[in-house]
Amino acid sequence: MTFDSQALPLDDLDWAILAELQADGRMAFSELGRRVALSAPAVTERVRRLEAAGVITGYRAIVAPAAVGFTMEAVVRVRDSTGRLGKAVLEMDEVMEAMHVTGEDCWVVRLVVPDMVALEVIVAKLGSFGLTTTSVVFSAPIRDRPVQRPSRQ
Repeated sequence: MTFDSQALPLDDLDWAILAELQADGRMAFSELGRRVALSAPAVTERVRRLEAAGVITGYRAIVAPAAVGFTMEAVVRVRDSTGRLGKAVLEMDEVMEAMHVTGEDCWVVRLVVPDMVALEVIVAKLGSFGLTTTSVVFSAPIRDRPVQRPSRQ
Protein backbone atom coordinates (compact mmCIF):
# COMPACT_ATOMS: atom_id res chain seq x y z
CA MET A 1 0.00 0.00 0.00
CA THR A 2 1.31 3.42 -0.90
CA PHE A 3 0.01 6.72 0.31
CA ASP A 4 -0.58 9.45 -2.25
CA SER A 5 -0.55 13.01 -0.96
CA GLN A 6 -2.57 13.92 -4.06
CA ALA A 7 -5.56 11.82 -3.00
CA LEU A 8 -8.85 12.52 -4.72
CA PRO A 9 -10.95 14.87 -2.58
CA LEU A 10 -14.14 13.03 -1.61
CA ASP A 11 -17.45 14.65 -0.73
CA ASP A 12 -20.32 13.29 1.36
CA LEU A 13 -21.89 11.52 -1.64
CA ASP A 14 -18.60 9.82 -2.54
CA TRP A 15 -18.27 8.53 1.04
CA ALA A 16 -21.89 7.33 1.00
CA ILE A 17 -21.26 5.47 -2.27
CA LEU A 18 -18.09 3.90 -0.86
CA ALA A 19 -19.92 2.77 2.28
CA GLU A 20 -22.68 1.12 0.25
CA LEU A 21 -20.31 -0.58 -2.20
CA GLN A 22 -18.08 -1.87 0.61
CA ALA A 23 -21.18 -3.46 2.15
CA ASP A 24 -22.38 -4.89 -1.19
CA GLY A 25 -20.08 -4.56 -4.19
CA ARG A 26 -22.65 -6.29 -6.43
CA MET A 27 -25.36 -3.70 -5.87
CA ALA A 28 -27.00 -2.43 -9.06
CA PHE A 29 -26.34 1.22 -9.84
CA SER A 30 -30.09 1.88 -9.76
CA GLU A 31 -30.28 0.60 -6.16
CA LEU A 32 -27.08 2.40 -5.20
CA GLY A 33 -28.50 5.62 -6.62
CA ARG A 34 -31.72 5.14 -4.65
CA ARG A 35 -29.76 4.67 -1.42
CA VAL A 36 -27.62 7.78 -1.88
CA ALA A 37 -30.35 9.91 -3.52
CA LEU A 38 -28.80 10.14 -7.00
CA SER A 39 -29.99 9.01 -10.41
CA ALA A 40 -28.47 5.81 -11.80
CA PRO A 41 -26.48 7.76 -14.45
CA ALA A 42 -25.14 10.18 -11.83
CA VAL A 43 -24.06 7.39 -9.48
CA THR A 44 -22.53 5.47 -12.40
CA GLU A 45 -20.45 8.52 -13.31
CA ARG A 46 -19.26 8.93 -9.72
CA VAL A 47 -18.35 5.24 -9.39
CA ARG A 48 -16.41 5.35 -12.67
CA ARG A 49 -14.54 8.46 -11.42
CA LEU A 50 -13.70 6.68 -8.15
CA GLU A 51 -12.46 3.66 -10.11
CA ALA A 52 -10.39 5.78 -12.52
CA ALA A 53 -8.78 7.62 -9.60
CA GLY A 54 -7.80 4.35 -7.93
CA VAL A 55 -10.09 4.86 -4.94
CA ILE A 56 -12.07 1.73 -5.88
CA THR A 57 -9.51 -0.86 -6.93
CA GLY A 58 -11.75 -3.86 -7.58
CA TYR A 59 -14.63 -6.08 -6.61
CA ARG A 60 -14.31 -9.64 -5.32
CA ALA A 61 -15.94 -12.53 -3.54
CA ILE A 62 -14.76 -13.03 0.04
CA VAL A 63 -14.28 -16.75 0.72
CA ALA A 64 -14.40 -18.17 4.26
CA PRO A 65 -11.17 -20.20 4.52
CA ALA A 66 -12.63 -22.70 7.02
CA ALA A 67 -15.53 -23.42 4.66
CA VAL A 68 -13.05 -24.70 2.06
CA GLY A 69 -10.83 -26.66 4.44
CA PHE A 70 -8.34 -24.08 5.70
CA THR A 71 -9.18 -24.33 9.39
CA MET A 72 -6.00 -22.77 10.81
CA GLU A 73 -4.80 -19.22 10.46
CA ALA A 74 -1.42 -17.97 11.61
CA VAL A 75 0.62 -14.81 11.59
CA VAL A 76 4.34 -15.27 11.04
CA ARG A 77 6.88 -12.53 11.63
CA VAL A 78 10.07 -13.01 9.62
CA ARG A 79 13.50 -11.41 9.92
CA ASP A 80 14.49 -11.86 6.28
CA SER A 81 18.27 -12.21 6.17
CA THR A 82 18.27 -12.93 2.42
CA GLY A 83 16.32 -10.02 0.96
CA ARG A 84 14.33 -12.49 -1.15
CA LEU A 85 11.20 -13.14 0.92
CA GLY A 86 9.09 -10.48 -0.81
CA LYS A 87 9.35 -12.31 -4.11
CA ALA A 88 9.10 -15.81 -2.61
CA VAL A 89 5.78 -15.24 -0.81
CA LEU A 90 4.14 -14.53 -4.16
CA GLU A 91 4.55 -18.25 -4.94
CA MET A 92 3.19 -19.50 -1.58
CA ASP A 93 -0.54 -20.20 -1.95
CA GLU A 94 -1.03 -20.35 1.82
CA VAL A 95 -0.04 -16.69 2.18
CA MET A 96 -3.07 -14.40 2.31
CA GLU A 97 -1.16 -11.21 3.13
CA ALA A 98 2.48 -10.22 3.33
CA MET A 99 3.49 -6.85 4.73
CA HIS A 100 6.99 -5.40 4.63
CA VAL A 101 7.27 -3.57 7.96
CA THR A 102 9.57 -1.55 10.17
CA GLY A 103 10.96 -2.88 13.43
CA GLU A 104 12.97 -5.95 14.36
CA ASP A 105 11.09 -8.14 11.91
CA CYS A 106 11.11 -7.31 8.21
CA TRP A 107 7.87 -9.06 7.26
CA VAL A 108 4.51 -9.94 8.76
CA VAL A 109 2.85 -12.79 6.87
CA ARG A 110 -0.75 -13.97 7.38
CA LEU A 111 -1.48 -17.46 6.14
CA VAL A 112 -4.17 -20.12 6.19
CA VAL A 113 -3.58 -23.87 6.26
CA PRO A 114 -5.69 -27.00 6.70
CA ASP A 115 -3.85 -28.36 9.75
CA MET A 116 -0.80 -28.24 12.01
CA VAL A 117 1.30 -30.37 9.63
CA ALA A 118 0.76 -27.87 6.81
CA LEU A 119 1.57 -25.02 9.21
CA GLU A 120 4.86 -26.69 10.10
CA VAL A 121 5.75 -27.06 6.40
CA ILE A 122 5.05 -23.43 5.48
CA VAL A 123 6.80 -22.09 8.59
CA ALA A 124 9.86 -24.17 7.64
CA LYS A 125 9.77 -22.59 4.15
CA LEU A 126 9.55 -19.12 5.69
CA GLY A 127 12.32 -20.06 8.12
CA SER A 128 14.70 -20.62 5.23
CA PHE A 129 14.72 -16.82 4.80
CA GLY A 130 15.56 -16.02 8.43
CA LEU A 131 14.30 -16.11 12.00
CA THR A 132 10.52 -16.59 12.37
CA THR A 133 8.02 -16.07 15.16
CA THR A 134 4.66 -17.78 14.63
CA SER A 135 1.33 -16.97 16.29
CA VAL A 136 -1.77 -19.09 15.71
CA VAL A 137 -4.91 -16.95 15.42
CA PHE A 138 -7.66 -17.90 17.89
CA SER A 139 -10.13 -15.31 16.61
CA ALA A 140 -10.26 -12.08 14.64
CA PRO A 141 -12.89 -9.69 16.01
CA ILE A 142 -12.15 -7.23 13.19
CA ARG A 143 -11.67 -8.56 9.68
CA ASP A 144 -11.90 -6.69 6.38
CA ARG A 145 -13.28 -3.58 8.06
CA PRO A 146 -14.58 -1.08 5.50
CA VAL A 147 -12.56 2.10 5.03
CA GLN A 148 -14.43 4.91 6.79
CA ARG A 149 -14.38 8.64 6.30
CA PRO A 150 -11.78 10.20 8.62
CA SER A 151 -13.23 11.70 11.78
CA ARG A 152 -13.75 15.43 11.69
CA GLN A 153 -12.21 17.06 14.73
